[in-house]
Amino acid sequence: MRTKDEKKVKAIRDAVIELSQADGFTNLTTANVAKKAGVSPATIYWYYKDKTDLLSRLYEEVKKELHSGLTEEMEKVGTDLTSQLTAMLHFTITQAQKFPKESHFVTALWTNQELLDVQAQEFGKQETDALLILYKKIQTDSDFIDASQAVLSTFCSVPSVLLQTMNDVNEEEINQTVELVVKTLRK
Repeated sequence: MRTKDEKKVKAIRDAVIELSQADGFTNLTTANVAKKAGVSPATIYWYYKDKTDLLSRLYEEVKKELHSGLTEEMEKVGTDLTSQLTAMLHFTITQAQKFPKESHFVTALWTNQELLDVQAQEFGKQETDALLILYKKIQTDSDFIDASQAVLSTFCSVPSVLLQTMNDVNEEEINQTVELVVKTLRK
């Protein structure tokens, strides 16, 4: 039985992320990915059923990696809900700054859900445990507005979107954005 070659899988992943950012998803073909990754097209089909499976599995993987460490960051600030929300927002900004291509990849796929299979769409709706717990606390705390998880998630994505759409965002603008999100969600 053939074993998984992690170097090839990483090369495919890197090629997909880079090509999707440069050329968009419409122009993304397995032939282009194979060429960029330095593998044969058959290799891609060894690991993924089709383009949808490829994008869906990579979406899940990258999203999970971007959220890795969030729980620890939120625990550092204690139990104050406003502090946890602020820590979460700063964490997502830091991740978007460290991994801009990956962050853009996840956001772009989430806004083009027709490219994802049902499993990946459901995965995207399930926030990481730390986020889900935070959103539930916010929903039940009388100091915060009454908003659905979808609304909370959308507002909390604003700082990352700012980074993705503006070339020269400074620390002051990031902090202003975080403050605005927190103020908007508080009563």
